[in-house]
Amino acid sequence: MDDIEAIKRVQGQYGRAADTKNWDLLRPTVTADFHCDTGAGGKGETTGIEAFIARVGTNPAVTVHHALLPEIELTSPTTATGIWAVHLFAKIPDGSAVDAYGHYHNTYEKHGGTWQLSSLRLEWLHREIRPGQPVRGGAA
Repeated sequence: MDDIEAIKRVQGQYGRAADTKNWDLLRPTVTADFHCDTGAGGKGETTGIEAFIARVGTNPAVTVHHALLPEIELTSPTTATGIWAVHLFAKIPDGSAVDAYGHYHNTYEKHGGTWQLSSLRLEWLHREIRPGQPVRGGAA
């Protein structure tokens, strides 16, 4: 698999792991000092994988992240940048729903032949919050 395809794959695994709250699946997708900044429209900044998991692990929402239209640039044999269009849907336990759109601005590092996210910065373009019925008995 070439480097760009490997970066696409790690981005996909990261999103799936975050949505399913599978921290064992998430850990190998990011560097130990992973820095995440979801800005004022999100949960702010964290540095370090354990701090990130502590932050997102307490979020009771059901989420679905779509990262689309990758613009990946290899900046060296072991570093890369990527911009992705992102759509986030979240269903909150009170029943409200969030539909949000923006762009990920990511950096990647290759360690031991494996690509990982080293930073993720989310720039929001638009968010909608809609009221709804409370979630009963699990996911909506």
